[in-house]
Amino acid sequence: MTVAVPVLMYHHVCPSPGLVTVSPDIFEQHMAYLARHGYRALAADEFLEFLQGRRALTGRNVLITFDDGYLDNYVYAYPILKRYGLRATVFAITGQVGDGAARAHADAGTALPVTPDHRGCKVAVAEGRADDVMLRWSEIEAMEASRTVEVHSHTHTHQRWDRLYADEKERLAAVHADLAASRATLQAHLGKASRHLCWPWGYFGPGYRETAQRLGFVAQYATAKAINTPGIDLHQIGRVVAKARAGTWLGMRLAIYRRPWLGRLYLRLRGA
Repeated sequence: MTVAVPVLMYHHVCPSPGLVTVSPDIFEQHMAYLARHGYRALAADEFLEFLQGRRALTGRNVLITFDDGYLDNYVYAYPILKRYGLRATVFAITGQVGDGAARAHADAGTALPVTPDHRGCKVAVAEGRADDVMLRWSEIEAMEASRTVEVHSHTHTHQRWDRLYADEKERLAAVHADLAASRATLQAHLGKASRHLCWPWGYFGPGYRETAQRLGFVAQYATAKAINTPGIDLHQIGRVVAKARAGTWLGMRLAIYRRPWLGRLYLRLRGA
């Protein structure tokens, strides 16, 4: 029987309510639901091999993703993932990852760093205080070493190049330079060339996907919903927004998106 793999999209896991945020309590409900119902959280390359038809999957599978690379992913999400034996992928804005010692996380038993809401994080980055709210390489290395979290590209600077460059040639040159910088940064810090790219805001203009592919990004993730089965367009992998609702809500969404026939019917009825 053909299976599909839902891809969950998170941004923030922190006590500060607001946009694209789930609380640690809700996130733990989500992860507890996955563990209790036998879901296997895939590594990014396992997921890619499944889509390429090179890995057979049975049962219940999911890919857990986070966008941007916020500090709260380390402080709150990482300990919960580790507790339930689940793994996740963080798509980090590599130009905003900082240096310095790893800070405390929720299982450390010490005072935790402040983790602002989404708007507060955006203000901090705009004011040149990205290190206050974004991950550091030491934290990424610790999460990767535990085999709980792996990090891939969300570009180097998180831009909408179509709004910056009217000329297509200049625009694609800027996209190429940015993506190349992101790959090189990941290679330098983590010793691996990422094959996974998540587009900012899920947007890609003409020529973007081909540029990314030439640089070695095989799997490209968007924000549109899709049923992820072998043979789909690898340059537009769909994801499901994880909302701040109870684990039962998550269960219902997963039940739809892991069944190809039901998922396609659901999206057709919703006009997606």
